[in-house]
Amino acid sequence: MVNDQRPAPRPNGFGSAAQPYTAAEPYTAAAPRPDARHDPAPSQEAPVEFSFVSPQGVTHRVRATFGPDRPRLVRPPALARPVRFEDGWQGFQVRLPREAGADREAYALLQAEITAALALHRAYAGTRFGGLFPTPVGYDVNTLTPFVLYAVPRGRPLSGSAERVSLAEQRAVERDLVLAVRLMEAVGLVHRGIVPGAVRRDAQGVQVWDLGSVVRAGCPRVPYGIPPYASPEQRAGVGTTEARDALWSVAQLMYHLVTGRPGSPDGPPADLAAQRSVAETLGPVFARQAADRPTPDALLRTLVPEIAAEAAGALLPDPMERHRREFDEIRRRKRASFAPPPPPAHTPYVPAPEPPGLPNGHGADGPPGYGEAPPFTGYEYPVRERGRLRTWISGGRTSGTNEPGGSRSEGDTRR
Repeated sequence: MVNDQRPAPRPNGFGSAAQPYTAAEPYTAAAPRPDARHDPAPSQEAPVEFSFVSPQGVTHRVRATFGPDRPRLVRPPALARPVRFEDGWQGFQVRLPREAGADREAYALLQAEITAALALHRAYAGTRFGGLFPTPVGYDVNTLTPFVLYAVPRGRPLSGSAERVSLAEQRAVERDLVLAVRLMEAVGLVHRGIVPGAVRRDAQGVQVWDLGSVVRAGCPRVPYGIPPYASPEQRAGVGTTEARDALWSVAQLMYHLVTGRPGSPDGPPADLAAQRSVAETLGPVFARQAADRPTPDALLRTLVPEIAAEAAGALLPDPMERHRREFDEIRRRKRASFAPPPPPAHTPYVPAPEPPGLPNGHGADGPPGYGEAPPFTGYEYPVRERGRLRTWISGGRTSGTNEPGGSRSEGDTRR
């Protein structure tokens, strides 16, 4: 839903936003619903029946062909693959594989990604700034492999100094990243995962991905991210989340882009004074405490005052915000009512003494205990593939991505 009071779209200087999918005949209640739990094989060539819910809440049923999984294009354990509809539309599907179904953390991140993508789309679709973020086309979380559909991403991930960016290109990337942080702040969101792998760039500008790392501003910080891209207070999990956390990530990313090496995780890099192109514009952002960094609006007004003024004109108040806050409060109270009552204070739990015999209270003829390891419950987190995650964060590329530099062997993280 787009606010009709927004100004008419202008020529886009921040990358074109892809057009969302529009079906000629959307799914209706009279038509039989396809089996949404069916997960096509990653390399299936024949079209399969496929359904999703659009950002407007309309269920579409199409026939689609899925390409092979593209490794390291999204944060593990999520997978990404191209998709083509029979009417010719092409997109990009981010999904959780079936083996990650018990990973509650991964499922929560995908839900957060869908929520953030829809919020940014509703706020900035049709404006000049829509191309800074992925264009959501549809989603479905009620399947064995929950997913979100996007229009085709632009450009390729940022890497280090091998990019050989000019000063003008550096200033354009810097402007777009600070602007993206400011626009997210305006709708109450903070990106905690701005790393080279989450930022894509082409001749038109940048596009910020990994929206699963986006949270509401003002929520308590929890330990998240890796140094040096995550701010010290974010890694420590103290205080409340704010947009200046994301500005720290932007400064670290720009230092890495210029020098080809990571900066200091706890403050300004030792050679920051020698990197004048970074120090002149982002020097104060390297402050260890968030309170000592400039706000996104103040920094943007320093870098590009005309863009800051134009962005402020696009940030009209959302007439539904009050109702959304009321809904969130009702949902919070409802969830709190489902919490089990605390145990009575007058009946403290006293463990029974263990009878003689084997450990864990079983006798000689009793069942074996779990002295070495607890029983498998099905909710254990799967072992993370550290190599894939590290390459995703650094913006590495592998073969099969159809991107420049994509001919290296699997696992090669050199630039």
